[in-house]
This record gives sequence, C-alpha cells and structure tokens, in this order.
Amino acid sequence: MDADQFEGIRRYVGFDARASEVLSELAPLVSGDLPALVDEFYSAIEQDPDARRAITGGPEQVARLKLTLSDWLGSALAGPHDLDWVAARKRIGLVHVRVGLQQRFMLTAMNRVRTGLVRTIQRVYADDAERRSAAERAVHQLLDLELAVMLDSYHEYLSSSIRAHERLATIGQLAASVGHELRNPLGIIESSLFLARQAVKKLGIEDPTLDKHHQRIQKQVGHCSTIIESLMDLARDRPPRRRRQPLLPLIHKALEDLSLATAVEVDVDASLLIDVDADDLGHVLGNLIANASEAMDGGGTVTVRAGRRQGGTELFVQDNGPGVPLEIRDRIFDALFTTKARGTGLGLALCHRIVVAHGGELELRPSEVGACFRVWFPDAPAASDGSADG
Repeated sequence: MDADQFEGIRRYVGFDARASEVLSELAPLVSGDLPALVDEFYSAIEQDPDARRAITGGPEQVARLKLTLSDWLGSALAGPHDLDWVAARKRIGLVHVRVGLQQRFMLTAMNRVRTGLVRTIQRVYADDAERRSAAERAVHQLLDLELAVMLDSYHEYLSSSIRAHERLATIGQLAASVGHELRNPLGIIESSLFLARQAVKKLGIEDPTLDKHHQRIQKQVGHCSTIIESLMDLARDRPPRRRRQPLLPLIHKALEDLSLATAVEVDVDASLLIDVDADDLGHVLGNLIANASEAMDGGGTVTVRAGRRQGGTELFVQDNGPGVPLEIRDRIFDALFTTKARGTGLGLALCHRIVVAHGGELELRPSEVGACFRVWFPDAPAASDGSADG
C-alpha cells in the first residue's frame, strides 16, 4: 500500500487529523483496560479449535502474542498515523498470514477489539456525551483503516504466492527437462576427462598448462551439476527428515564444507537443540553464510547466533557488508531472481522452500549494518517412540 492508496482509504473512512488527535487523548485513559481486553481476546481464541490451531508455540507463544497485541492496541491509539504506522500494520498482517490465521478470524478478532474499546470509551467518558461520541467515531474509523491495511497484506501475500507457485511449476518442468538432457552429457564429459588425464599420466606428459585446463573443465562440470541439483531440489516436494539434535555441530559442519576465508563468529550454546533435517539445515546455513562472504568480497565478519524462541529454535546470520538494497528486498526469495553476474537465482529460493517445508520462517531483518537473515524452525511434535523424526 503506497502513500496515495493510504490517503484514499483515510478519506473514505473519514479518518482525519482531528480523529488522530482524539485517539491520542484517549490512549492514556484506556491503557489500564488493555490487558483485560487482550486476555478476553485470547480466551476467545482458545475456545475455537481452528483459531487455536494457528498458535503452535504453546503458552510461551501466547504470552508473547499478548504483549504484541497490547503494544499494537497502544500504538494504534497513540499514533502517529502515518506511513511508518502503515508499514508496521502490514508487518502484523503478514505475521497473521504466515501463522495461517484465516481472514475470518482476523475480521472477528477486530470486531472483538472494537466492542471492547467502545465499552471502555463509554466508561471513560460516561459523563461527557460529546467526547464519547467523538472517541467512538474515531475508534471505528481507526479500526476500519486497520482492517484495510491488514486485508491488503493478505491480498499481497496471496498474489505473491500465486506468482511463486506458477514460477515453481515452470521451474519443475524445466528442471525435469534439463536434468534429463544435461546429466548424461555431463557424465560423459566427466568420464572422458578422467580417461584423458589417465592417458596423459601413462604417457608421462607433465604439462602444467594442460593440467590447469583439466582442472578448469572439472570445476565447470561440477558447477553445472550443482545448478542441476539445485533446480531438481527446488522442484521436488520431499518432506524433511527431521530429528532433534545439537545445533552447534551442524553449524561447524556447514562451515567446514564451505572452507571460507571470511571470519565467522559463532555464538551458540553447545546445549541448544534443534528439530531439523541436518542436510537441509546445512544447505540453508551454507547458502546464507556463503552469500554473506560474497557480499563482503571474502572480507569482513559473519556472525551466527541462535537461541530458543516461540516454541522453536531461532538463528541469525549477520554480516557487516553493504546490505541488501531496499528496492529488491521483496524479491530476494523469488526463484530465478538474482543480482549476481553469474548467479542462478536458486539459492535463497531453495532456502526459503526448505524452511517453509519445516513449518518455519526465513526473513531478511532490518539491520543498521550489513544484512541480517533470521531463520526459525519450530519444534517437531514428539513421536510415540520418543523420537522427533517427521
């Protein structure tokens, strides 16, 4: 939603500077009632099985969501109701989408908030009919505005999901074709190269230039094979083989496989466990760390930290490079989108697919320096035999 759209909706619902002023005056008067309203809100969610299913993190997540809702209500009233406010509201809407909260629950929830606030206004301004009427009108206008912004988030997410699925379907067809047509030729090139090197060795020929060209061929064949595997992985729908295991060794293995010159600092407790497919996590971490290293031309420092959060394990991969330009941040997880001269646009798209297959979240976080990627993997439900394989 851009500035013109926002202004159009403001005019449509009648939300103006006076309404914002009325809400700012109301905010401190109702702040003491917000915790009870939040408790009532989540009590209603607990009573609805479908709505409750969207909350997978148990009491810890509910406690966090209550704080978020309380902050949302406070900031909704206090303002300022500008484009930064809209951006914050859109982020909340996207969280609703990611956790699978259906639109009907969001609409019902907003109505419950509306009823609670009006009830509070009637108590606060019980002896001032004029102020009560102005405050009720401003709250209705505000929540209509909130609904418009959040529904716009659902619309944007749905549109981008449709585009992503169409793109993946095309990639799937391409991958099958490319895999069939190129794997055999690449295999022949690789075996022929092996035979040629063996022949040169038997003839006793020592030619550094020839050996250098052989190594180049081998490297490029490997590069082509990696691209094909990435295409195939992106098109496959293989469920992750999850197992509860220590996180730190998985990070160390990913770093060993990369063999980077870039300094990598790891701030992870040795006792921290994670429910993941080890190979999948290695792919995600390897890609994020390698990208960070490339962004800093092999210099700088990459920091990997992790901890428990929201009923799962949360990781951050942060670098001190130039960061991701604002104009492409919404596209970095799109398949085939790349800004690299020799990039394929498959790395981050595959990472995103892997994390989503685990039921997790992958996002680019705002950062004052460099780029910061957040990855969250939820805990797997405990299996009957005590394992966490999924």
